[in-house]
Amino acid sequence: MILTRLRHELDNLSKSERRIAEVILADPEAAVHATTAEIARQAEVSDPMISRLCRGLGCKGFPEFKVQLAQNLAKNTSYVTRSVSINDDADTYVNKLISANQGALEYLRKELSSATIEEAVATLDQAKRIEIFGMGGCSSIAQDAQHKLFRLGTPTIAYEDNLKQRMAAAAADADSVIMFISFTGRTHATVETAETAKASGAKVIAITDPNSPLAEVCDLVITSGSELEDTTIYVPMTTRIMILTIVDILATGLALKRSPEIDEHLKKIKESLDHTKAEKR
Repeated sequence: MILTRLRHELDNLSKSERRIAEVILADPEAAVHATTAEIARQAEVSDPMISRLCRGLGCKGFPEFKVQLAQNLAKNTSYVTRSVSINDDADTYVNKLISANQGALEYLRKELSSATIEEAVATLDQAKRIEIFGMGGCSSIAQDAQHKLFRLGTPTIAYEDNLKQRMAAAAADADSVIMFISFTGRTHATVETAETAKASGAKVIAITDPNSPLAEVCDLVITSGSELEDTTIYVPMTTRIMILTIVDILATGLALKRSPEIDEHLKKIKESLDHTKAEKR
């Protein structure tokens, strides 16, 4: 547990790191909601010292530290999410969840590879057909991805049923890009379908755990950030937010790549909906 580790290392820390640790240990709940600058100001140290302490504790930075800290504070485990405790009142769990999501997005900012995003956008841009596969909790994210991508000029469809996914994967070809969305990347059916898609010649992208069996099969893997959350036990929350953000990033990247030619196309789609809405009062 991150708090136990911090207390254990207290005597081995430098003076500056110890001051940071004492600020955090004095009020861990406040630290979960604090910014790097706020902690640094209280400890009277520079901002980079915060990251240095976090790395010394095995975290990649302050955002990951805060996520682990929030999970540590959940003494009575909730099977909804590790970020909250069973006895939390509304004010507490609202703030805990918002802080956990903020921390997760900061973690994603640092971990997401710009080169991988550029490669994924280029791959989507070259596709003549985009198919998005997601099962269970990922099925709604797959539908969201279809909703964003189909407007950008390439025929796009999302499948949540594995039998349909298998058939679509078998029918795919070199002009197809198949995007898998999976929290764990360990579902046997998903991995098998990805193998089928690869054998069919399709380009295969996955948003998933980069250390999963699914990642090993795919041509291109974008981290889902699932290492921050055990989605096999708890309802995916921070992971879901991170994947939805990645979908937004890919859709934005593709739209920018196709601008200005795509702009008139998007304008026409937008105008087709104008008459369906009541006028603002």
